[in-house]
Amino acid sequence: MAMDAEGKPTLQHLNNSQSQTILWLLEELEIPYNLNLFERQKNRAPESLKETHPLGKSPQLITASGRVIIERSAITAYLIATYDSAGKFKVSGADDAHDVVREQELVGFAEASFALTATTAMMMYYLKTLSPFFIRPLIAAVSAMLHVGYLDKELDAQLKYMDSILKDQEYFVSNGNPTRADFIMLFFIQTVHDSKVLDVTPYSNVKAWLDRCMARPAWKRAIEKGNGYSLAL
Repeated sequence: MAMDAEGKPTLQHLNNSQSQTILWLLEELEIPYNLNLFERQKNRAPESLKETHPLGKSPQLITASGRVIIERSAITAYLIATYDSAGKFKVSGADDAHDVVREQELVGFAEASFALTATTAMMMYYLKTLSPFFIRPLIAAVSAMLHVGYLDKELDAQLKYMDSILKDQEYFVSNGNPTRADFIMLFFIQTVHDSKVLDVTPYSNVKAWLDRCMARPAWKRAIEKGNGYSLAL
């Protein structure tokens, strides 16, 4: 990709997608950036996103030098390392619960362990809800077995784990501002909660964290600048 003449990064942003959390981070950093908005077509990313990356997914961050970065964990790491000179969104390193290893551990937990459980629960919910009426009872029975045998216990254990982390601090690795763990985790929590797959309200610390993130002025600005963010079915 060509370098940006003004030295600004560019976000290739897709509505109703994980890209919203990258837009949030850009607003938190308060840096100048370019924003290219893309609309879903039949609930899929448009082919035009393949013009900047062969996978054609979003988010894509085009750096000022023209490098294209995909995957939120890589994008958040790059943006914070490059633009957060004041260390506002970096971990303090004060102890084992607030260092870079702990942060990466929680990023990995969000993208692997919790995302897998949440995505499986969502797939079963969508299959049950959207399947033709004559096979819906069968899908519902399979979904119920999966929930009883695995999903319910796993989701409960994972959310209790997150709830315990947030018991004495506002964010996952910080008591002042979000870090990479929060920017990554938010989408997955919103996905299960907003789609009604799982109500996180009983996990009071998680729910308070969710409300706290969405109350931040930068999140509100990101919503205004984006082109729609609805994760409900």
